[in-house]
Amino acid sequence: MGVHVSCVLPQAQIQTNTGSSLKPNEATTTPLSPDLRNPDVLLWAVPLVILISIMLVLCACLIYRKSKRGQHTVLTYSRKSSYVNSGFSPLSDPPGNNDLEGILSPSILSAPLQTVLDNLDVLEELVILLDPESQGVKNTKHLASLCSFPATWITYTYSMRESKSPLKAVLEGVTCRHPDLTVGYMAKLLRHMERNDAIAVLRKLGEDVMIV
Repeated sequence: MGVHVSCVLPQAQIQTNTGSSLKPNEATTTPLSPDLRNPDVLLWAVPLVILISIMLVLCACLIYRKSKRGQHTVLTYSRKSSYVNSGFSPLSDPPGNNDLEGILSPSILSAPLQTVLDNLDVLEELVILLDPESQGVKNTKHLASLCSFPATWITYTYSMRESKSPLKAVLEGVTCRHPDLTVGYMAKLLRHMERNDAIAVLRKLGEDVMIV
């Protein structure tokens, strides 16, 4: 007599196992954030990006303009510096000074060049003689060139002639950088320029030299 054994699994258990095997990732799937799917986010995000871009462009423009302005400032400062200081290489004695002592006294020749600036009457006469531009006659431009001023400085000084005498500007520049120069040095330059008329004016410094 044979024995028949049947193995019947519970129906609920089969359904559970079958269901779990068909959908393994259902519990691990993450739904999208509602904010990312909201069209209102794009409405304010796009203008914000545009605004940031505009601000970056403006900042770049400001930096560029400041750099250009800085270069212009440096250039302007260099021009002003050349107006005041450039061209002052070490000055050498000009030729033609052998007979100056027969025209001017030793006290005048050894007086500081500042004496010419201090004596307004002498300065005015020298301005009248030397500042005008006359053909064939050497003037303040030649004097400035002998003092090693650059041509650009001389041109600028003459362009400001209505407000300030070029001769006075030359004397102020020379005495500022070379306070040890004397009237004798100017007389030597004038002799080199063949301006004996201006040298004769320097004789009037005698009274000031005696007072000093």
